[in-house]
Amino acid sequence: MRWSTWVARRRWRVLSFWGVVVVVSGLFYPHLVSSLVASDYSVTGSDSQQVSQLLQKEFPAAGAEQDVIVFDADHLTIKDKEYVQVVDRVVKAVGKEPGVTSVLGPTDPGMQSALSRGTAAVASLGLAGNDRERGDRAADLQDVVQNAAGDGPVRAYLTGYSPTANDLTEVENADVEHAESIGIPIAFLVLLAALAALVASCVPLITALVSLMTTFGVLTLLTTVTAFDAFLLSIVTMIGVGISIDYSLFVLFRFREELARIRDEGRPDAVAHSVGVAMATSGRTIAFSGVIVAVSLLSLFVVDSPLFHGIALGAVLVVLCTLLVAWTMLPALLAALGERVNRGALPKRLQPKDDVSDGSGRPGGWERWARTVLAHPWMAIPAAALLVVFALPTAGIELGIDLGISAISGEPSGKGAAILADKFSAGALSPIQVLASHEGSGALDANDLKTIDSFTTALSKDPRVAGVFSVTTLLRQTTGTVSPQALRQLEQDPAVKPVLDQTVNVGGGDDRTVITVVPRAAVDSSEATRLVEDLRDEMIPARTSSAGPQMLVGGETAQFSDLSDETLGKLPLVMTMVLTLSFFYLLLIFRSLLLPLKAVVLNLLATFAAFGLTTWVFQKGHLEDLFGFTSVGFVQVYLPIMVFALLFGLSMDYEVFLIGRMREEYLLTHDNDRAVVKGLAHTARPIAAAAVIMAAVFGCFLVADVLELKQFGFALAVAVVLDATLVRLLLVPAFMKVAGRANWWVPKFLDRHLPRIDLD
Repeated sequence: MRWSTWVARRRWRVLSFWGVVVVVSGLFYPHLVSSLVASDYSVTGSDSQQVSQLLQKEFPAAGAEQDVIVFDADHLTIKDKEYVQVVDRVVKAVGKEPGVTSVLGPTDPGMQSALSRGTAAVASLGLAGNDRERGDRAADLQDVVQNAAGDGPVRAYLTGYSPTANDLTEVENADVEHAESIGIPIAFLVLLAALAALVASCVPLITALVSLMTTFGVLTLLTTVTAFDAFLLSIVTMIGVGISIDYSLFVLFRFREELARIRDEGRPDAVAHSVGVAMATSGRTIAFSGVIVAVSLLSLFVVDSPLFHGIALGAVLVVLCTLLVAWTMLPALLAALGERVNRGALPKRLQPKDDVSDGSGRPGGWERWARTVLAHPWMAIPAAALLVVFALPTAGIELGIDLGISAISGEPSGKGAAILADKFSAGALSPIQVLASHEGSGALDANDLKTIDSFTTALSKDPRVAGVFSVTTLLRQTTGTVSPQALRQLEQDPAVKPVLDQTVNVGGGDDRTVITVVPRAAVDSSEATRLVEDLRDEMIPARTSSAGPQMLVGGETAQFSDLSDETLGKLPLVMTMVLTLSFFYLLLIFRSLLLPLKAVVLNLLATFAAFGLTTWVFQKGHLEDLFGFTSVGFVQVYLPIMVFALLFGLSMDYEVFLIGRMREEYLLTHDNDRAVVKGLAHTARPIAAAAVIMAAVFGCFLVADVLELKQFGFALAVAVVLDATLVRLLLVPAFMKVAGRANWWVPKFLDRHLPRIDLD
């Protein structure tokens, strides 16, 4: 109350401050967008990360990333002079650019395997630098390639990890804008229907805008010390809009309710008092809920991957910024509006009916529903059974990573990737890298080369492999002999040096070599992942001995496999942390053993039901035509663990808001049934409205072109709807009717030792 009064008295200063924050953040927003980088799927300490680090350290010619220039024509081939001229011109122009460590054209020695097939040809290049530098260089190189190729008969496209990530960033940003252009108007209409006043309906949207812009401003400052990817920005927007509207709606409902209650008392401080009551009740509730959401999301830091750390940081920031805005800007705005918050009221016939009993004693709509549930608690049985049925597909969930290449088919990198897949192999976009190292000190010996040669031959016969290139491949093509002596001889040949430098760590001990394996399947496919797993579990162990060489599997597909293993391995830990935290959090607030246990079980049921429906739709391929996608046979690897942490935190919002109001009534009357009825009647409309709004905001991401945004939007929307309807408005009151006074029981010794945290 003291805080709200302080803010209300200084409302214009507070609002001016937030106006400046929004303007400054808006000015810096373009810098944030331009700083976005490709997603880092690496796992700390994994085999794929070791391969990546060793390649950057000991194979400087290969660079930190290997990309591809794809050439294509309608009629010409690499044998035509005009075709060769374009290739030479592009290769020469790219080779002069900063950050390019090497360029190997399709006619260079040792590159016979990269010769054209029909009218297409490829050249490979290495890029140096960190994620952001490679992204910037890839964008510049795309222009260099286009300009050098000109408008002649031969087309050229740069593709690879950073080039595709750049184009995906643009597509995802466009997807977010498109989703917002649909979701925000829907949210406004729902707000208008729930609040029945134009001015009041704008308050949650203003809160969402200020919260998002504040978060973007903080993220812009953080770009000086770290990098963020485009997917994070999409998640921040999705979460930020949803919870901002959610939190402000709860406070706004209580403010208007309190303002209407004391309107006829003639109090001179009616507005300030109403702001104070709203913040002391609903405001305190959202503060506790926001903290639990933030702490739940912090559990993602246990996953040893920069991807999860970035997502956790961004998601926590948007929650904390939303709370900051809700506890400063929102009460100031309500104090400034006062009675004007009800301006632009809808006609009486369009306004929602009373939720609780009016003066005549007739029960309101939601009060009648609450009494119906209490009279027939068995209604919860089919609802619980339905959630169990929805959850069943979760047992067969498969995880993977879809890079979203299909979403950029019209962009240069997407066109290059399509030509690669059509004329060469889908896996040529990002091959598997097997790093072979000599055991102990010394250079690669005869035994190492023999093992590598045998391994290369076996891989070349594997129907899943489109091509394989190793040092023994190079030796056979140039000297015809596989031996350490032939390798020493090859090191003296300047014509082969560009290829050899990317294959053997020449000058760095000559004890490591890279075997490049090009799968027939795409880098992000289940088939490519299974090939990586077979290489690690069967093929490499069968052909190596304690005498060496040691082989580690790296590359993007290997990173995806390592991330999947890390995610599944840490999921039980994350779940345990979030469940334990949620239980003790609710125990402190409600001072009950049964209510926290009930909340944990029901939240788990709703969350797994959402997982099951997401699996049924996106993994099994149901409703493809309706939602405009083609199933890739799995769910994004980071969706379950992240959605679990986020949804479990968000579900606490509804739980605390609903049970908190019931507890408020119970402490006055000690009548369990009355507490359930009045608590549900007072909170059902804002909960339903908030759920519809969040579902609309999340669900509108189904219009996105990028599959991962569709999956996240669907999972979050479904989970919110299930939680707010079947769980909060049916299962919770039915359970509390059956439990009776046991709902509010806590052992006396525990009650004495628990710290007291009141919601009112």
